[in-house]
This record gives sequence, C-alpha cells and structure tokens, in this order.
Amino acid sequence: MIIDTMVVAYAMLDVDGKSVDSMAALRKADELVAPASVTAELVSTFWQWGQNIIPPARATFLCANAVRLWDALIPVDDLWPVALTLAFERNHSPYDTLFIAAARIRGTKVLTYDKDLLKRFPKDTITVAEFLR
Repeated sequence: MIIDTMVVAYAMLDVDGKSVDSMAALRKADELVAPASVTAELVSTFWQWGQNIIPPARATFLCANAVRLWDALIPVDDLWPVALTLAFERNHSPYDTLFIAAARIRGTKVLTYDKDLLKRFPKDTITVAEFLR
C-alpha cells in the first residue's frame, strides 16, 4: 500500500480527529511504501504544526518517529516521468502524482484523505474509511 503523507502525520498527532483511524490503517497495511519525497513532505507538515498547533520540540520528536515508519521509499528518479505526465493530464500537483505513480508501479492504491486526489484518481486511491471496512 502506498501511504499518503497525511495518513502518517494524522496517526502521529490527532489534529483533525483522524489519529485512531489513521493508526488502524497503518497497522492493517501489509507494507508501508511511499515516494522518497515523503520525507520532505513530513518535515514540512510537522514544521507547520510546530508553528501553530504543537510545541516545536514535540513536532521534531514526532517527525523523527514518523519518518521511520515506512518499510520502503521509492526513489523519485523512478517515479517522476510517470508523475509528471499524470500531473499534466489531470492538472494536479506532481507532489501528489508521485504517490499515484508509485501505486501504479507497485500495483496497489494510495491510502489517502486527500479529496481532490480521490476525485481525480478514483481507480488509484482509497480512503482510510474504505480501507478499514
């Protein structure tokens, strides 16, 4: 399963009431995989939370633990040609289409909360709620 950044972030910190479901989804997944760019996305997410939601030291601690959760990270060099093509075709951010490209290469789906990604790539994505059913 390709795991979107925010699923892991929400599992680490209950910002929007999604921690319990996010953690359950991570436990249920056979393997946690993402594009290698996920590390930069996590750093950015925890930095934002450290600016507004939690103390910076807590954000740093949670980020350090979150980046260790993945079983595998796929190099962006292996994904960007497909991701860029998808970004142009669907007019969607390449940061997100890297996850779609990873899912297609791995023959799986992206576990995500991202409503826009779910809408634009319905065959390549699954919500946490659907996955937990």
